[in-house]
Amino acid sequence: MMMSKTDRSQQALNWLNSEKKKDNLEIKLTKEKIVSEIKKIKKETIFPKTKKLTLWQKVKILLLGN
Repeated sequence: MMMSKTDRSQQALNWLNSEKKKDNLEIKLTKEKIVSEIKKIKKETIFPKTKKLTLWQKVKILLLGN
């Protein structure tokens, strides 16, 4: 039995739409995984707390370089 051109086109469109749905689901799951991994990271790991310097310590750093 021969398929008409419109049947093949419709079949191709159906396949394309199902692939799009699969891809969107995969993207959504990947995004959720990345977000959960980011939430696990502590703020201190990215931005370590710095010790408060006194005015004189800041002046010393400016003058001596460290």
